[in-house]
Amino acid sequence: MLSACAVTETQSSLNANSASPLDPLATQVDEQGQYKLLMDLAVMELKQQRYKQAEPLLQKLRKLNRDDIAVYRMLARAYEGQQKQHLALLAWQQINQFAQHTIDDEAEYARLALVEDEYQIAELVYQQWLNSDQLNHRLSALNNLGFSRLLQKDFAQARSYFQQALKIDPLNSKALNNLILVDALTGR
Repeated sequence: MLSACAVTETQSSLNANSASPLDPLATQVDEQGQYKLLMDLAVMELKQQRYKQAEPLLQKLRKLNRDDIAVYRMLARAYEGQQKQHLALLAWQQINQFAQHTIDDEAEYARLALVEDEYQIAELVYQQWLNSDQLNHRLSALNNLGFSRLLQKDFAQARSYFQQALKIDPLNSKALNNLILVDALTGR
């Protein structure tokens, strides 16, 4: 007759291989673990749109590592979520000083500059895009320059930028709609 073999662990081997429920939890977290934990908490707060709670976490992360562009991006979102546009604009300015910033970072900086009536800042970004090798960047630059001028009620210059965009891409709906808006505002 065959009997099944069963392996049972002795109490001493169980104690050696697993922590007892009575053992204390780790009380020390290394710097990298602390950073990751703070980052996870900040991401969670932002996802739940609890911007005020995210801000101090992000400030602490920024102090721990001033070279993490992701922290500055999240900090800008936290400021904007709290209607602190002037601080969000400063955060985007710092982001754009990082070598690894993207065109999306530039776009956010310029967008917020327009919101804050900082037209020169926005237009400087858009002027740089005019030199891009990518057609979409140049079209965005012309549309955004035109929109900036529209906000400043410089309708003639706004019209010129929108017309330049339409020369490059006659089917560009943003430029066409913006040109229609200029015409409506000027009674044409």
